[in-house]
Amino acid sequence: MKFEANKPVFLDALQMAGNASPTKTTLQILYNLLLKLEGNTLEIRATDLDMTIVLRLQVEGHEDGEIVINSKKLLEVVKELPDFPVLLSVDEYIVTIKSESGFQCNLTGFDASEYPALPDLGAAKSFHIPLKDFRFLSEKTTFAVSGDYSRMSLTGAYCEFKEGALQMVATDGHRLGKAWTAASGLPAQPGVILPPKALSQILRMSEDPEQVIQVEIGPANARFSTDTIVIFTKLIEGPYPNYENVIPKDFSKQMKGNREHLGSVIRRVATMANAKTKLVVFGFQERQLALSAKNQDLGGDSEESLPVEYSGEPVEVGINANYVLEVFRLIHTEEVQFKFNNPLGAIIVEPVMDKPNYFFIVMPLRILKDGQ
Repeated sequence: MKFEANKPVFLDALQMAGNASPTKTTLQILYNLLLKLEGNTLEIRATDLDMTIVLRLQVEGHEDGEIVINSKKLLEVVKELPDFPVLLSVDEYIVTIKSESGFQCNLTGFDASEYPALPDLGAAKSFHIPLKDFRFLSEKTTFAVSGDYSRMSLTGAYCEFKEGALQMVATDGHRLGKAWTAASGLPAQPGVILPPKALSQILRMSEDPEQVIQVEIGPANARFSTDTIVIFTKLIEGPYPNYENVIPKDFSKQMKGNREHLGSVIRRVATMANAKTKLVVFGFQERQLALSAKNQDLGGDSEESLPVEYSGEPVEVGINANYVLEVFRLIHTEEVQFKFNNPLGAIIVEPVMDKPNYFFIVMPLRILKDGQ
């Protein structure tokens, strides 16, 4: 195998592929990349067996072939090269890397036949979606993915086609994000659970806001592809919990307020909140929201009020301040709205806009009589 590649393009591809290489594994072959040259097309493949990334880039090909080479070391070498074309050649498993600067090094490669094969999708169903729509769904939900691997189904984002829209949901039991985008012609099939690691790589497939990706969903694996990048991922086994049961349909209490003002007051009051629970008491009243926090360990407290629009009976609700501030960062409207029914029920937090296509849920905390 022998080819000449543009250094910045080659480096970007190696960095993208390296995201699929495991940081720790007992299967040594996974620390490597598979390079395969056919004509002027170089294919770079990396996998940790849960996710596989395949990149195709145009190079000046001189001799077809394939080789397996250490991912970390190849990236380290290419990263330090000056911005001259990179010449890579293989002779009897010895990989030689040269630069016009005069640099040359040799690395030992391995037989490409030892590298894991691409995942088999089986009977897959396919559809296309603009990457910007998929990015919108992911960014509004994946913050709520659970890190508790004793409940595997919650460690991914649930994606399904329902009621003429592609929907995505994630929850860890304490907070939830749901978003949807209008879609038509998508294949009817059960929802699937996508790992957040794969989602983060899918969002990096292109910086073109108009890029369309092909999505293929099989029984155990999914494939996301453009002309130059393909990402395979294992699906997380379900079933996903029936999250609809925790979403209230009617509300007896609603509050509207300025997002930036409310966020700044929450941050100030939360400086005296319990370090573990971050509990802030939201005192909902007519035309006013009174926020307060106590820290028994420090013997301190804080409070501040701000004007809001509120309808419903006066009530105090304990909320983790970090959870609210987190969803505020995902809302871009001037005003936000809280909707709920009682101090221990689910709280909907959403943008104030015509026909919002996303919302969040924050579960309240119990307020203890002797402090927070």
